[in-house]
Amino acid sequence: MKCPPLQADGSAKQCGGNKNWTIYPSSQEAFRIASEFNIHPAIASVILRRGLKTSAEISRFLNPSIETLKSPFEFSDMRKAVGRVQSAIANKEKILIYGDYDVDGITGCAILYPVLKKLDADTEVYIPHRLSEGYGLNQEALERLLKKKFQLLITVDNGITGYNQIKFLADKKIDTIIVDHHLPREKVPPAFAIVSAAIDQKENAHLAACGLAFKLGWALLGNFQAMEDSLDLVALGTIADIAPVVGENRILLRHAMPFLAGTKRVGLRALMNQARITYSRVSTRDIAFGLGPRINASGRMGSPENAFKLLTTPNEIEAQNLAQILEEGNRQRQQVESSAFEEALEQIEMDELSSTHGVLVLDSPEWHEGVLGIVASRIVDRYQKPSIVISRRAGLGKGSGRSIPSFSLFDSVLKCENLLETFGGHAQACGLTIREENIPLFRKRLNEVVGLQVESSSADLALAIDAEVPLAEINPKFLQDLEKLEPFGPGNKKPSFVSRNIRLKGSAKKRGKDTLQAWITDSTGKTTCEMVGFRKFNRWIESNQSDRLDIVHQPSLRDYNGIRSIQLELEDWSASR
Repeated sequence: MKCPPLQADGSAKQCGGNKNWTIYPSSQEAFRIASEFNIHPAIASVILRRGLKTSAEISRFLNPSIETLKSPFEFSDMRKAVGRVQSAIANKEKILIYGDYDVDGITGCAILYPVLKKLDADTEVYIPHRLSEGYGLNQEALERLLKKKFQLLITVDNGITGYNQIKFLADKKIDTIIVDHHLPREKVPPAFAIVSAAIDQKENAHLAACGLAFKLGWALLGNFQAMEDSLDLVALGTIADIAPVVGENRILLRHAMPFLAGTKRVGLRALMNQARITYSRVSTRDIAFGLGPRINASGRMGSPENAFKLLTTPNEIEAQNLAQILEEGNRQRQQVESSAFEEALEQIEMDELSSTHGVLVLDSPEWHEGVLGIVASRIVDRYQKPSIVISRRAGLGKGSGRSIPSFSLFDSVLKCENLLETFGGHAQACGLTIREENIPLFRKRLNEVVGLQVESSSADLALAIDAEVPLAEINPKFLQDLEKLEPFGPGNKKPSFVSRNIRLKGSAKKRGKDTLQAWITDSTGKTTCEMVGFRKFNRWIESNQSDRLDIVHQPSLRDYNGIRSIQLELEDWSASR
């Protein structure tokens, strides 16, 4: 098939089966880069589209070095934080770590706790219950915890919006060290020290809370090597929190993934067994869709303490029991999430919200608070619009919001803060509580604030395709070149490729609820590989199929019981012309 005429940026447009395709060609510069670094021209094209131009920039990207990590003392308050912790240990003061119930918060606590124990600190961890205490510093919980007589509080993945709670502690002569990556409001809390990339606005501004906890641990122990055994948790928390894979996050993740593959934590190994993940080949996708949801399910459907114990226990029997508890919680979460998502879709379609609202604000008394963030994420994926999903109980709504990459939902919601009881988050995600009677006005006001900033709709979705690659060229060498770009995530999206004139070998099969699985070949019949499409089977059956297809996919090298094979993850398809 001939591509449509090139656009001003050199790309070609094509109508796909479900989205409009934008296909980027390989330039002469890409061929030069491919020759210099011995990589496929399509991979070189991806690198150039990342904004890397010089050989030195490309070399640093392909070979991120631990040596280039910034010192933890680059944070303006790090010396104060370290000094206060050392003082607390010397004076035998009790230190309380107050975490968060998501993967980032739990891994951050699991990183910092053993560091303090290694330094002989009198310390313990408290993680609030999502449903009864909510996100952030809970006033009633703090008042109850005062009975433990702690003199130093360290928050992990929260605290930056807890002005009143931290002032409450300060008035009682209790110091607080905030370790948080979320954005502050107008007033910064009166903490003793703040370890926050959002405050310092340095090059490491994208570090998740687990990365900040790692940096604090590094500063306390005095060298990076002393913290290497925590890199597995940095990988887990950073990927699960969907933190941008750029700058220091990229460096840490590149070096952390092998530590995760070889982790000695009996809890993580037990959880990988439950998720049927091969230790040695654990991937960022395994974290995002396997490990992360299971750990999050602990906070969503039960007690987050189970997940913390799983990550810190040295006992294999306890680890296996805890992993089983998390597995059962995840199954329950899947059922509850599926029901809420279907109801949310009905709301959107019945009220025609996708065509009239820039931000989708949905509410129901039936939705479980523990799955709101997941449902909001799925709605964003479906409609390519920021979404806030609210559960109503006894006159109060608790909501979770997710956004599209190019839009700060936090900034927009902040302009409606007078309608909210509590609010916190960052550009891509937020949490809030709101009185039930304020929800209609909040929906109206937020969409007035947003205006035309968000214009995408379900009928006008764009799919950026990094390059056209014949199926015959997607071989182990191509995939090894692709692996050099890892880890993938926000800011370093996994590339998508189009392959043309593809034929099915036999019929597509349904796997699970809505997964498509098929074997495909090219026009010569000499190249064959597996194709899978998550949540694609029903659409496949409903669409008019052609004998020959152009498919958009993300290829990978899969490992099953020691057998490696090429697999294409299907994103979209169209009849070949």
